[in-house]
Amino acid sequence: MGREAGLIPAPRHVPSWDALTAPEQLGMLAQLGEALGRGITGFSASSAHEHFHLREGAPGHGAPTRLTTGGQDPLLPLLADKLDKAHSVDLAIAFAMDSGVALLEPWFRDLLARGGRLRIVVGDYLDTTDPAALGRLLDLEAAELYVFETAGLSFHPKAWLFRAADRQGAIVGSSNLSESALRTGVEWNLHAEDASGDVARAFEELLARPEVKSLTPEWIAAYAARRRARPLPEYSAKVVDEEGPPPEPHEIQAEALDALSGTRLNGHRAGLVVLATGLGKTWLAAFDTLQSKADRILFVAHRDEILTQAMSAFRKVRPDARLGRYTGQEKDAEADILFGSIQTMGRVGHLRQFAPDRFDYIVVDEFHHAAARTYQNLIEHFTPRFLLGLTATPDRTDGGDLLGLCGENLVYQCGLFDGIDRERLSPFHYFGVPDDVDYAQIPWRSGQFDPTELEAAMATEARALNAYEQFHKRAQGPAIGFCVSKRHADYMAEFFRARGLRAVAVHSGEGSAPRASSLVALGKGEIDILFAVDMFNEGVDVPEIGAVMMLRPTESAIIWLQQLGRGLRRIEGKVLQVIDYIGNHRTFLTKAAALLQAGGGDRSISKRLDDLIAGDFVVPEGCEITYELEAIDILRGLLRSGGDGEVIEGFYRDFQDRMGVRPTAAETFRAGFDPRTTRHGTWFDFVRDMGDPLPERPFATHGALIGEIAKPATIPVEALEALKMILRGGRPGAGQAHWELSRNFSKHDGALTLARPDPSGELRGLLEELIEWRLAASASTGELDEATVPFQPKARKLVPWERYLTPEIAAHFGVPYVMNTWRTGMRVIADQNVMILLAGILVEDRPYPNEFLDPQHLKWFSQNQTTQDGKHGRVISGETDYQIHLFVRRGNKVNGKTNPFIYLGQPKFVGWEGEKPITVEWELPEAVPRALWAELGVPENRGA
Repeated sequence: MGREAGLIPAPRHVPSWDALTAPEQLGMLAQLGEALGRGITGFSASSAHEHFHLREGAPGHGAPTRLTTGGQDPLLPLLADKLDKAHSVDLAIAFAMDSGVALLEPWFRDLLARGGRLRIVVGDYLDTTDPAALGRLLDLEAAELYVFETAGLSFHPKAWLFRAADRQGAIVGSSNLSESALRTGVEWNLHAEDASGDVARAFEELLARPEVKSLTPEWIAAYAARRRARPLPEYSAKVVDEEGPPPEPHEIQAEALDALSGTRLNGHRAGLVVLATGLGKTWLAAFDTLQSKADRILFVAHRDEILTQAMSAFRKVRPDARLGRYTGQEKDAEADILFGSIQTMGRVGHLRQFAPDRFDYIVVDEFHHAAARTYQNLIEHFTPRFLLGLTATPDRTDGGDLLGLCGENLVYQCGLFDGIDRERLSPFHYFGVPDDVDYAQIPWRSGQFDPTELEAAMATEARALNAYEQFHKRAQGPAIGFCVSKRHADYMAEFFRARGLRAVAVHSGEGSAPRASSLVALGKGEIDILFAVDMFNEGVDVPEIGAVMMLRPTESAIIWLQQLGRGLRRIEGKVLQVIDYIGNHRTFLTKAAALLQAGGGDRSISKRLDDLIAGDFVVPEGCEITYELEAIDILRGLLRSGGDGEVIEGFYRDFQDRMGVRPTAAETFRAGFDPRTTRHGTWFDFVRDMGDPLPERPFATHGALIGEIAKPATIPVEALEALKMILRGGRPGAGQAHWELSRNFSKHDGALTLARPDPSGELRGLLEELIEWRLAASASTGELDEATVPFQPKARKLVPWERYLTPEIAAHFGVPYVMNTWRTGMRVIADQNVMILLAGILVEDRPYPNEFLDPQHLKWFSQNQTTQDGKHGRVISGETDYQIHLFVRRGNKVNGKTNPFIYLGQPKFVGWEGEKPITVEWELPEAVPRALWAELGVPENRGA
């Protein structure tokens, strides 16, 4: 932790000297000895918020002061320390920029989360204050916010007042709220405790002035309009320029934006995007609302933390929009972009407050299965121009049926391995280690372990010692460990500290280390390991994290991937170390399925484990997956075997245990099973035989209609879509004709209704479940994954100089075409001993551009993690018996259409140099025809 001048802090948060261990006391005494050597003879001891410290200068020796001068002595660390200890903070500031507010926002939130008070007065002098900064402040729901309307007056205060349990202090100086003023600029700020009374009185007098108004969304909107309407003064414009350019989508987000634009052009009004944690799902949503020219937007999620992060991203991309929340605490229904919690927005009483066409774009973040019905109600209420679903995992059984809500339209997918291949995420070494806890003895209720008994099993000396040994054996760099409870996190931190490591526990309870400052210290390497409970599943931006420890069972693939993602922020040379415990309960198969990208249940996991052990499971360059033998035995012991019927029964029971409800037919289908192969007759016969009750009356009154919909491929897709609308009382266009001929329906005034009424109201749910399954099956058999590129099969033999789209290349080698696995520039088909290179030629703004040296030689750069003695390096150099096929193209698109690749044949390895990436020279089987020279930038002679 950072040290304030004149302060000797304890190495961790403790209430008193006696709470420190002997080594910790010796460390503080050593610092005290250094101070004595400098001639300091007076000291005082105090404790604020469980933080014991010694302060140079005993009572009566004068209150300490400190001047920060900026540059190498920035204000930010001092502010962070004061904010960590305060229970009340007042701030009067001349102007605020978004960069400065964003920098301090984590400390502001920590203060408010522990019940502290935050009052801020910011000025509008010269219109310098950024409206986005004011909006970000307004996101702090419990803060007391004011604006000083200058109207020709000057307003220049830069003063802070901090009140803690045993003292108060003030900082007065030159720093406004901007990143440069807090971090890098030459700014003088004086911290003095003896001036705090004067500052406190001045602040109260300031609040009483008539120029001070409450900060509201309406005030910000009017101020932003005024600011746009006239040019800023030179000084203000210069300050604004320091904020930097607006954010731009990175390469993967740009591809997803193209795909979303294409899906709308093709008539789709909803779509799902799968982006691995760390690739920026929320930023993508913000960019797409801008691209689609949507003005009225709803972003729905199930956690306040997600809403807060989403607001931060949207505020950067849409700085002029009015943002607001609709939650249990705040209901800003008039906002241009509304961020709503499903717990509030999904209630019928709240939905009725909004017209169906209130929003033209809705974003739905991934959610748990238990909330699926609430999301369905919300989506059925609104009629947006477009609905975007976002998830980090393609596992369609882990959460709610987001793909079904998005009309079975998977628009774009870039998973964990794709993100690593494309060098947006860090490579990792994964270690699956056996867990000695006997989970069979811990009660399992409502899809989770009993919290009390699980905590008791986790917080033991034997398990902590094992984790300590694993940490020393495998961890590299600062680490984060995910725990099951506050007590577990505190126990682990104390255990590690007692063995000489710098460890803290961060959670929402008493005794927690400060969240924001702990993350800063972790990034600087001042903390060895941070133990967390739930708080860091999302929203951690610490690229320096070198290890992640999964110290708890995780029932959800989404949460497990989020926790893994905390360490995947990429920096040069980093390889994340992942230590994951594997226990004797089937919930641990969820982790293995997510890591090994195994869909389709136990058979798929078993096959992937076999491939991994045999060395046939392909991972991105620089990655390794290692299970200890005992961990593999545990996983194999959890797997079920048997015929289709037994396997589906196992999936059904697992789903029910995990989610608390039975799977639907569509969820079963998306998990890789065919609901028709249950050996129980129809799907609903199977549900009954599994012990789940179904309403009887609809089968007696409408059994023929139920049976008709359950039959495969008997009803066109448009007719199924029409039936959904008919059941909801709507009037479909296309597809209605199919039902007009059915004796199950009657037509009155152009509208179809059931010929035989359903007084029970139970028929609709049964029919919609079957319709959802049939639509999912239709989408699966018809989808190409690259919706905007029509697939035209070509001759089986690849012909040099012919052009091929990537789906055609995949078809030639007989492998499924999944869009994003073909966007990495390299595709390895291990069971065929084939490596396919897809090279862009003369790509602008690329640090390592592939280019022709002459008509028969190509300079090509490998992926950034490739080494000469690595697996891919040995293939490239010809040490293995792999065939290499080379395709090139110049530019991804031509005239707005996808540019196909030109096949150059099987090149000969000439030589290489360097690593990460390797520069390779290839010799082509034939010289490039002159007709292609201009297109591919081929020089006539080497060096031309």
